[in-house]
Parts: sequence; C-alpha cells; structure tokens
Amino acid sequence: MGRTAPTSVLIVGSGVFGLSTAWALSKRKEFAKTEITVVDDVRGGSFPPADVASVDSSRIIRPDYSDRHYCALASVAQEEWRKQGDDDLGGQGRYSESGLLLMADTPTQVKKGKLSGMDYVKNSWQNVDSIARESGYPPGKIRTLGNKEAIQKFLDAPGCNADWGYINELSGWADAGRGMEWLYKQVKATGRVKFVDAKVEELVTDGKRVVGTRLSSGSILRGELVFVAAGAWTGQLIDVRGRIEATGQAVAYIDITEKELDVLKKQPVALNLSTGLFIIPPQDKVLKVARHAYGYLNPVTVTNALPPSPSHPKQSIVASLPLTSRNGYPNYLPVDADSDLRRGLKELSPISGLETRPWKETRLCWYADTRDGDWLIDYHPGWDGLFVATGGSGHGYKFLPVLGDKIADCILGHGGELGDKWRWKNIPEDGSGKEHNGVYQGLQTDDGSRSCTFGMILQDELAKTKAKL
Repeated sequence: MGRTAPTSVLIVGSGVFGLSTAWALSKRKEFAKTEITVVDDVRGGSFPPADVASVDSSRIIRPDYSDRHYCALASVAQEEWRKQGDDDLGGQGRYSESGLLLMADTPTQVKKGKLSGMDYVKNSWQNVDSIARESGYPPGKIRTLGNKEAIQKFLDAPGCNADWGYINELSGWADAGRGMEWLYKQVKATGRVKFVDAKVEELVTDGKRVVGTRLSSGSILRGELVFVAAGAWTGQLIDVRGRIEATGQAVAYIDITEKELDVLKKQPVALNLSTGLFIIPPQDKVLKVARHAYGYLNPVTVTNALPPSPSHPKQSIVASLPLTSRNGYPNYLPVDADSDLRRGLKELSPISGLETRPWKETRLCWYADTRDGDWLIDYHPGWDGLFVATGGSGHGYKFLPVLGDKIADCILGHGGELGDKWRWKNIPEDGSGKEHNGVYQGLQTDDGSRSCTFGMILQDELAKTKAKL
C-alpha cells in the first residue's frame, strides 16, 4: 500500500543510514514540500560524529555476499563508486579497486541449518561470478584459489591458514571518513536539510503517536515522521531487545615505512571469514587490521527507551550500547582482540614482523547487529509516526550511493522485495538481548560471516586486560 510523503521528517542520526536518506528525500519529487531535519550529537564538530560506524580510514566495498539481494544491490552501488571525477563519490582517492581475496577455513564443526564461513564464501563466489558474467566482465576477473598453498602463494603470506577462497578483482575499498564528508557536502548543497547539533534524550509521544524528540537541553524537536537512524545507539531510544544489539568490533592501526607501503598498497583486501580477520591495503604509511566477529557486548541500564507500544509501561531496561572515546572507552583493546589482530597481521601480510609493532591507535567499531544480518527498515508496528532504519550489521557503508533511495521507497510503501526483507519481523522470545538473573544474554548474528567467541562482555574483557598492564 502506498503512503503519502509527510510534511516534515525529523531524522535522528547522521551516519550512512541517516545522511543517505536525507540526501534521497531532498532529491525526490514526492518530498519536494517536506521539511527535513537531521539531529545528532556532534558537540560543535562536523557531521557525522567521528565515532559512528560509517566513519573510518577504510571500509570494504564489495558485492561479495552469500545473500543474492545484497550482492545485486552492492553491484549497483559499485557503478557509482567507480566514478572517479573529482566531484564523484569515488574520486580523489575515496575509492580504490584493489580486489578482494575472500577465504575461509574448513569448518571443524557444522551446525545443522547454519551457514559456516566456508558456506558464505562459496555462496558469495557463485553470486559474484554470475553477476560478473551477466555484466560482460572477463572470466579471469574472478578466480578461485582451491587450497591453502594457492592462497599463500597469491598473498605471498606463508602464515595464512585458509583452505579455500577466491579473488574478485572487481571489489575494493573506500576511505570511509572522506566518503561521509563527501555525502554531508552533497546533503548541505541541496539547501533542503536543516542540521541540529544536539543530543537526543528520548522520543516524545502524544497518545499512540511519536511526535518528536526531547533534547538534553530540554527543548523538543518535532516532525510528522520521526525517523530513527541511530545505529548502535538505537537501543537507547527504542526498546529493540532481541531484535537489534550494539556489538563492538576490534580495529587497530600500525605505522609502516615507505618501502612497506609500496608493497602493501599493491595487495588486495584480504578477509578470512572463519577468523573474521582482515587487512585493507593502505594509501599512506598507516596499516589497518580489524576483526568482523560476534563482537563485545556492553550492557547498561537504559531509562528512556520507548516501549513496544502505548499499552506497555515505560520502564528501565538493560541493553548493549556503544562505549567509545567520547564516553569512556580506554586506549587499549581487550587482550583477546590484541592477540587476534596481531595474528591477522602475521597471517594476511607478505611482510614479516608487523605483528610485533606497537599500535598507533585502537578503537571499537560499533555495529547495530540483527539476528540474520538483514537491516531493519520499516515503520514501527506499535507506534504511529515512527520509522526505524538501522541494523546495519557491519555492512551498510558500501551501499551509500543507493541506500537512501531504497529507504525512501520503503517510507512511501513501495519497498518491494527488499522492503519485505527489511520489514519488522516476528522474533522468538528466546531471551536474546535481555538480562536473566543478572547475566546478559546476547543476540547472535547467524548469517555465516561471524566468528570468534560469542557473548563476551566488554567490561569483563577490559578488566582482564587491565590486570595484565
């Protein structure tokens, strides 16, 4: 069923979901008379805040998905990433088509009905190979590496232990921080969007309708449609327990020499989905290594989250929320992440000894995870006037060129097959994302792309690390 464009939209959050939607709405004729406001807590700095998931030195740009919908959509997004004019998204070094080596280990244990990292990689290879052939690319652009020795030879990395993989020369990576700066400039240039630098404390309701947001100053911003794109902070504003959960993913950087840069910048992105470890080729003398895993949980008491419906009382809940440099994250990683990222440097790089270097910088990148890795883009079923666009699950940024338009379609009720995929789904009452007898039970993302220990509590892991310092 189609919907009429609202007279005003209040967008909470200026990450890739929020900014890309503001951009799309400002260009769509259906929203020509709609007032668009974006509110986020940048504390006098630039939009978006530096600790959102979509801002970093680099993000992988790939259509390499086990899921055919994301594979097809990312292929469309890549057409924009490849445009290299100074004013284009991919220009001025914002996108580099380095290639991607996606690989996995042979699983030691297979859970019935669950995808392993190897399943994900082989499904992804079939999807991208099919799309490449349909698009007329030469077969050699995507080729398999059928054993450990072939992978080690290709990477010139004898420590790599993956058993099977493939190289996709049509994938690459983007400078995510500069890409978001570009997006913000595009939105500002429309003259259609008002930006408000403020912290949103809670959503404001009138009867069964969400009518705005209350800011930390006490003032209220209103919108006919309140659009929450708060990413990993969503759980602070809305009770989404068991549906969306903030997980912290380990990232670290080391200094490298000019000679090492000459070698590493010619490498592809290397990602082992069985370990979650990956390295992205550098543009300057800083190398990033990271881990895409189940991540860390940070359960805290939340007092202002909107309940599931007007019939539910507003009450304190426990939810996992980000801990970043702005609100107390220390300048070190949990010990397991430190050792794992060093293993990534050893296994995925052709240069020996990188794993012994001190970190230049470390951080946690906070995902808004869902159970199946699908995004949540839909009207809230319990409240009128509330639309939610979140659940990026660590793979939203690469869709920057097309994401906002797809969300705009969903707002108008024309989301089609993708809208059905991203709808507000029924979930089992299995205790995920809730506290039981003082023990927090995490939400597990089962899309085949996750690894490492599930359910680690960040503060517990940091305490172990601090004890060793």
